[in-house]
Amino acid sequence: MSLAERFEAALRELAGNLDQKFVCAFSGGVDSMALLALMAEIIPPDRLLAAHLNHNLRPESALEAEKARQAAQLLGLTINIEAAPVAELAKTRGRGLEEAGRWARYDFFQRLLKSWGGDFIVTGHQANDQAETILLKLFRGGGPASLAGTRPRQGKILRPLLGFSRAELAEYVAKHQLPTLADPSNADPHFKRNHLRLKIWPELIVHNPALLTALGRASQLALAEEEFWDQRVAELAATLAESLPNGRFRVRAAGLGALTLAEARRLILYLLRNTKAPLKNGANVPLAGVNAVLKFLSEGRANGQGVDLPGGRRVERQGVYLYLGPSSRFTTRDSG
Repeated sequence: MSLAERFEAALRELAGNLDQKFVCAFSGGVDSMALLALMAEIIPPDRLLAAHLNHNLRPESALEAEKARQAAQLLGLTINIEAAPVAELAKTRGRGLEEAGRWARYDFFQRLLKSWGGDFIVTGHQANDQAETILLKLFRGGGPASLAGTRPRQGKILRPLLGFSRAELAEYVAKHQLPTLADPSNADPHFKRNHLRLKIWPELIVHNPALLTALGRASQLALAEEEFWDQRVAELAATLAESLPNGRFRVRAAGLGALTLAEARRLILYLLRNTKAPLKNGANVPLAGVNAVLKFLSEGRANGQGVDLPGGRRVERQGVYLYLGPSSRFTTRDSG
């Protein structure tokens, strides 16, 4: 099976069918160039829209956006280009440049998808990206879910290249003589992902040349486990928890205490993630917050007592329930 045939099968599996409209994230780099060209082989131009966000981080960003336009037009495709003040966003949101850039890109893609009437956003994350994501999560002490890495489908976002290596995509681009843009920031080892890619990964594959395949296999196994837990936690939440106004949940303390440790952790994590308030440390809920809720439950705190949690959350006891929500919605101090 050719690379193009494998790609079509992967996209079809994620999208269900190919008679839909796709917004394709297009930076102009090798991976996104391969993605856009492969998409253009199977999706008609009227159902495929390239999307390029100019981060305004370097003087040449505007020129690169124009080159991205030319590359898309070479494939006979329409491209939508927007500029965002990513450095300013990083300051105002209290985030790093990478995170601010990611937020700006997906905000752009989602708005474009809605205004164009598209069905899916397609991104160029590939197997090496997946391996790096897994390792970075494990380096930070992530739990079993870290092995699943980035999911192939998250809502309307599809990642059909996760089964393709960086090398084979580069070979495809070279074979078809496709133009690409080189982002010099990818060579900056001060970024954690770049440091892993440039310094650590070469050492790791000395010990296991098949590490990319091994991590891909581990990701597939872990993903199946995560799909099971998604269903199980949804069942537990429907049975034990209730969504309340002001971004809070309440959960029956006795029911939570009767769960296995694995079930309780997963349910608490789900509830803390879905309270309606921004976390202080980004999208992730610290494990310390989950453990603090479990400790609070085990201590049998009295009615009205509460504890602030890492990440801007709070747990309080009221009657037979534990209330979980953003700390600003509760008392500002530990009432215990």
